[in-house]
Amino acid sequence: MTTTVDTGQLAFPATEYAERISRVQYSAEKRALDALVITDPKNICYLTGYDAYSYYVPQALVVPVGATPEFLVLRQIDVPAARWTTHLATDQIVGYGDEYVTGTLHPMGLVAELVGASGWGRGRIGVEFDGSSFSPKGMHALEQGLPNAKLVDLDRLVEWVRTVKSDREIQTMREAALLSDHAMRTAFQRIAPGVRESEVAADTHAAMVSGVDGIYGTAPFPLFLASGERTNNPHLRWTDATFRAGQPTMIELGGHRFNYAAGLSRTVFLGEPPPAYRAFEQAVREGLAAASEVLIAGNTAARVEQVWREVIAAHGYAKNSRIGYSIGISFPDTGWVERTVSLAPDDHSVLRPNMTIHLMLAVWLDLIGYSLSETFVVRDGAPEGLSALPRELLVK
Repeated sequence: MTTTVDTGQLAFPATEYAERISRVQYSAEKRALDALVITDPKNICYLTGYDAYSYYVPQALVVPVGATPEFLVLRQIDVPAARWTTHLATDQIVGYGDEYVTGTLHPMGLVAELVGASGWGRGRIGVEFDGSSFSPKGMHALEQGLPNAKLVDLDRLVEWVRTVKSDREIQTMREAALLSDHAMRTAFQRIAPGVRESEVAADTHAAMVSGVDGIYGTAPFPLFLASGERTNNPHLRWTDATFRAGQPTMIELGGHRFNYAAGLSRTVFLGEPPPAYRAFEQAVREGLAAASEVLIAGNTAARVEQVWREVIAAHGYAKNSRIGYSIGISFPDTGWVERTVSLAPDDHSVLRPNMTIHLMLAVWLDLIGYSLSETFVVRDGAPEGLSALPRELLVK
């Protein structure tokens, strides 16, 4: 039986991926690199569209700095997935057998062999030293297989290219934000005294995937949900505890559209909040308004954080962690942080148009917390907020 792959259903046209490859090659050429070995699944997705849950075993995209086409090395059983989800030609997809999975051979040994056979055995090869799917054993296999090459840390080269989005990517993130809003509304509707956190989490995840207005969601990064005193930190998951009146619930989620995420946080309070909590919420809300006003091209990341810090300090609060970061492609167990721009006092990165920033404004005290966040698109003027929800405490 013959299967026809319809590449017209892919997230972006082939020209988009060609432009991305070209930008990466340009950055690599400035570093005098001959080829790149890309192992981070988000970077592979960015450069090819490849989208399968196969990164629990080693895989790599080899990108030459020249006219030779890139090629993807992955497990043989995942080769059809590459044909379904990328524009790569058949000869650009190399599969390896399970002797590289269950035996003593390492897939990076095969990658090294292919790199050497392509003429770069004595070249400068860029490698993602701290890539999420690149192990010390994989590095050792590359070194053993390329003894005459110079392996150079890419230092997030692809991530920095990813940080400035194309107009198509921005539109995809707008659609992801529709999913985020739909999921947050679902959570708000379902939260009530006596309802279990796990039930709300299930319904909220379902809303992110089933979608809204004809837009479906791809696999999301699992949401964060905490109530009561557990709101004193940002990264807890749901439990089977029930919601109680007189308590806040913090929710951070992100709808995913073709693996692009739009982060969103809101806090729900069951019943009328006490005056002290209202004052707490007002400080964070004012901080978000002030920070978003300076989230414009030409300003630095540190400047945005400084404005926030001054506003909440006037209310008697402080936050020792960053207040946002560049956001984009995300997988369920890798998260959506791009690890480039960080809204922190020591990050002097200059904001550029079409950067997308998750402005994460929250304060966590010893016994309680409040969270408010949204994904913004950096512009020359006022940024574009991607959520249509009110930027305030949700009281029910």
